[in-house]
Amino acid sequence: MLRSNFKWTSSNKLMAFFILVSVVLSYLSAKDGGDFDVYIEAAYKLYHGMNPYLPPYAKDGMGYSYSPFFIILLIPFTGNYFITEFMWCLLSCFLLYRSFKLFYQYLISEGLTPKEYKIWAWILLILSYQFASNNIGMVQMTIFLLWAMLESLKLTKNGQEVLGGLLLGAIINIKIMPLVMLGYLFYRGYLKAFFVAIATAILLLFSPTIFWGFDYNLILLTDWWKIINPTNAEHLMETGIGTHSMVAFLPVFLTETVGELPYNRNIFNLDLDTAIRITHMAILGLISVSLLYFRSWPFTKEKDDIKSIWEISYFMLLIPLIIPHQQKYAFLLVIPMVAYVLFFFIKTYSAKHTLVHKSMLVIFGVSMIVFSPIHGSDIIGWNAFKWSQHYRLITIVTLLLIPISLYCSPKRLRKLIQSIS
Repeated sequence: MLRSNFKWTSSNKLMAFFILVSVVLSYLSAKDGGDFDVYIEAAYKLYHGMNPYLPPYAKDGMGYSYSPFFIILLIPFTGNYFITEFMWCLLSCFLLYRSFKLFYQYLISEGLTPKEYKIWAWILLILSYQFASNNIGMVQMTIFLLWAMLESLKLTKNGQEVLGGLLLGAIINIKIMPLVMLGYLFYRGYLKAFFVAIATAILLLFSPTIFWGFDYNLILLTDWWKIINPTNAEHLMETGIGTHSMVAFLPVFLTETVGELPYNRNIFNLDLDTAIRITHMAILGLISVSLLYFRSWPFTKEKDDIKSIWEISYFMLLIPLIIPHQQKYAFLLVIPMVAYVLFFFIKTYSAKHTLVHKSMLVIFGVSMIVFSPIHGSDIIGWNAFKWSQHYRLITIVTLLLIPISLYCSPKRLRKLIQSIS
């Protein structure tokens, strides 16, 4: 009789638990239906001769705002919404795991001990849970985008710039948000990947021409642009509950607005145009801060993996801040920076610390309450949760991560590690 050598190690148990939770959460999410209903409905409409960017909309009046190319990919999956969304949620869970593995590869040079790794992984799981579960629960795209950006950059850094550029260009075409990563590729001198990504994104804009002709595809692109145009009034300032980007955060504190709760938020009483201009200047300022992460001349490829992921994490953090109309699930893209900062504080825990270091650790720890499950409406209550949304606490915490992460530079990390040894 053959005996299996398989043993239930802690890692195996954790993986089995992850798989079980993934299946259950995927089933429940697909059963309830999510935002993916909108994408599949758009594919169904286009296949049957209707414009997917125009009403009527079947899902709570929600319109489709992704590219025509993405619709082509979804048309074969319009037969059964539940099966499609269940498989998408399962794929998202796998891609979340793959993203974790891709991220940690950058940290191996200063790897964690088994004990440190467990602490890091469990705290990271807690801090990312509400964003990851929100993505699965709403059957959203952010996990896919996170994986695709990390995978694209891995390919690019491993010398496969064409493949990396193709993948990045494809996801830029699907959803414009990863466009921010082009700034990283350009500055770091990955010009082949940079231009391949741009060419791919543009070519895929016209791929539906093969099926519907040039004229109708142009109509689709025009209608899509009308929705995503950043100069639209709804993208210049967002006052309601549920959005968290800079255009949702800064104007409501600079000028008097009417929100969904009867509480004033404005600290100043500037006119609307001035508030919008200051917001745009702040966005440019956040983009300029990337130079503090690069700390080198342009077109110089970074060889240090830890510094690379520090830089990459900042560009991902920028995405939900500078792209309008971002909801809570988009802030999953901030988690790589949270993971890096957490790694920094765990690795340097035994070092002799200054008051500044202790202050940064305390600010980070307290602010992460907003990222933890404690911040969920099921725990703090719906009214408190709406209050936190009203005052944009997620955006405030994300902005706080910038000075904290700048303090937690790879140079300081290695200096403190050396002081321990």
